[in-house]
Order: sequence, then C-alpha cells, then structure tokens
Amino acid sequence: MKRKWDSSDERYFGIGIYRPKTVENVGSLWRTAYVLGASFVFLIDAKYKKKSSDVLKVWARIPLFQFETIEAFIQTVPYSCQLIGVEMDDSATPIQDFFHPDRAIYLLGSENNGLPKSLKSKCQELVILPGEPSLNVAAAGSIVVYDRILKKVNRSLLIQ
Repeated sequence: MKRKWDSSDERYFGIGIYRPKTVENVGSLWRTAYVLGASFVFLIDAKYKKKSSDVLKVWARIPLFQFETIEAFIQTVPYSCQLIGVEMDDSATPIQDFFHPDRAIYLLGSENNGLPKSLKSKCQELVILPGEPSLNVAAAGSIVVYDRILKKVNRSLLIQ
C-alpha cells in the first residue's frame, strides 16, 4: 500500500549564525525565522541569553540549538539536507539565481569575519546577497528566508 502525503511535509529549513557579533542579532534573526516558518535556529561558538525584548516569546515557539564547535554542528546536519553558506565569496551564486533546496540549513557568519574557510568547505552551496559592504547578519538572514519562501510559493503556483 502506497502512502500519499503532501510533498510540503518533506520541506524544512533552519538558519543560524557562526560567532554572532551581538545577542540582538540573534534575537532579530530568531524572530524572523519564527514568523517566516523556519523549523529551527542555531548558533555555533556562541551563547544566547534570553532578552526581555522578546515580546513574541519565540524561545517557546521555535527551537534554538547551540553548538560549541563547528564539528559538533556538522555532526547534526540531517541526511539529505543541504548546508548553504551565505557569504561574500567569488564562488557564491547570487541569490537572485539561486534555487533553494527543499531541505536546507542556511549558515551565516558574523559581520566582522564571515565564515571561515573550514566551514565554507563544508557547505554544498554558497549564496551571495547584493550590495557592498556586508549587511547586518540578521538582515541578511531575513532576506535569505524571505527569498526562500517567495520562490517556493511562486514555484508551487507554477506547478499547479
């Protein structure tokens, strides 16, 4: 007997930051991730402390995972899920040309240093946003998530 299910059940995404510069950036990205449908957020080599400014109480609505090392994070990436680095890099695909996979983890670096080579090499894809210099990390993450949902909605309308 074949089981039938909605293919949207096979889609999920998470987004996180390697060494975020401020906790305010984490809070802003966490709120955006919740509002725009992410499954989880995460931090690598950073700690987050709950802020009283979190009026939506996103800490109770979407999980935040904290990893002490790059290696600890990499060990948790789910099978068949692509790791997408968001980085100013010559080899990166411009976001306007990027096709978002159904299962993805988006990884942002801090505004000061971006992603280290050791972490970029673990990514299946690198995506670059327009503009120079770099954006605030929470703003960059918000743009990536919005681009993902916009393209997924438009694609599903084309298929029907």
